[in-house]
Amino acid sequence: MLVELSRTIGYVRTEPTIIQGGMGVAISDWRLARAVAGMGQLGVVSGTALDVVMTRRLQHGDPDGVVRSALAAFPFPEVSERILAEYYVEGGIARDALFRAVPRHTTTPGRSLWELTVAANFVEVWLAKQAHGGEVGINYLRKIDLPLLGAMYGAMLAGVDDVLIGAGSPAEVPALLRRLAGHQGVSLSTKVQGARSTEDLGTVRFSPRAVFGAARTERIGPLAPPRLIAIVASTALAIGLFENPETRPGGFVIEGPSAGGHNAPPRGPRRLDDLGQPLYDERDEVDVAAVVALGLPVWLAGSFATHERLAAALAMGATGVQVGTAFAFCAESGLDDELRTRALRAIDSGELTVRSDWRASPTGFPFHVAELDGTWTDPDTAAARRPVCDLGVLRAAYRTEKGSVGFRCPSEPGAQYLRKGGRAANREGRVCLCNALLATAGFAQRRRTSIDEPALLTSGADLAPVAEIMRTTAARADLPYTARDVVNYLLGA
Repeated sequence: MLVELSRTIGYVRTEPTIIQGGMGVAISDWRLARAVAGMGQLGVVSGTALDVVMTRRLQHGDPDGVVRSALAAFPFPEVSERILAEYYVEGGIARDALFRAVPRHTTTPGRSLWELTVAANFVEVWLAKQAHGGEVGINYLRKIDLPLLGAMYGAMLAGVDDVLIGAGSPAEVPALLRRLAGHQGVSLSTKVQGARSTEDLGTVRFSPRAVFGAARTERIGPLAPPRLIAIVASTALAIGLFENPETRPGGFVIEGPSAGGHNAPPRGPRRLDDLGQPLYDERDEVDVAAVVALGLPVWLAGSFATHERLAAALAMGATGVQVGTAFAFCAESGLDDELRTRALRAIDSGELTVRSDWRASPTGFPFHVAELDGTWTDPDTAAARRPVCDLGVLRAAYRTEKGSVGFRCPSEPGAQYLRKGGRAANREGRVCLCNALLATAGFAQRRRTSIDEPALLTSGADLAPVAEIMRTTAARADLPYTARDVVNYLLGA
């Protein structure tokens, strides 16, 4: 069957059949991406909050020395030295100690924050690209736009092959990648709620030469611009991006509403099922044939994690599929070991429920949550947490009464949010995703109340492939299957 599928695909090209999804915060980490890329598929690291992830790894003591080895390869050694001096703790911080905070991004970040952002993205991609000749991509959310310019530059310094962007239109990104390849200054307009059309309040500017020095960037020489793969849930968006040469990506991932993490909201009126999940209809269906006809590589995502569904995608003219959930639970993912074991036991017994929640994410996008005791979906666990916003990755910019830019999040303390002009109704059911997703990857902040930040497990709605892979590989919850098992399962090996 594998040989027949290979003939169907036509391996005269080097396009990957499988894109491993860029999941969560550090779930798709460098180990997972390296494993998948080493098998000839596209391994992808998550680019979300990598500055926080890297500094917490250093504060854990970097026991295997990998972060320090990557920083030693960073082309600006004085920056690496400053980062290590500030965040590295030999042997790791005490169990009851707090992680040192990372500055929060704004529209005018300081030089040290740009340095940290660039270095963190370099580290993750550099580690993922070691010990194989395969391709590595990095996944960003367009809605998390404040660090994006420095993040992409750091990934490019490490030789990233593909940049995948969803949760918004990446129309500006192809031009940004070309300019960053020449170490040129770039700017990105961000949304500022309440800003007037005559005001320029939301522009973020980043100059590699200003941050690292013109002479040093010149010595590096031109970088290779990575390919942009746009993650879309709309036929119109895909065609619109393609028709303009300035916005045209190098490929598309068409993502359906059953995929894990954030999903595009339904295009029709907001309607909910009996579980409070958003209802999608024909208006939300992407015309795959129309996108394939554009002539760019296309991968399908959202319940495509079986050999049969892969074959169906190929029959529709797609290049392959993007798969997240099956990789999220494999041994190489960054998922906390204890959480993975409990989740796999629940999947194996058919007891894990995944629900699309309109309210959980501060972004306002529907977000898939897996219901598991001891996480945010446990009412007692959620009630025990006191609201705090100390990471601010998902904060929204707004215009203050004085005409400046402020930031607010419906998951921050209520009085603080209302004082900034937020609506009380927006706070109902919100989760602090920043802290929760870091906890899911084993980087939970310990609060002064002696309570660790609770995790929030996100997953695709289709768990049958995970159960099937466990059965066919004789894996157990305490001895999970591997990324290789997932690839072989998808290819029918």
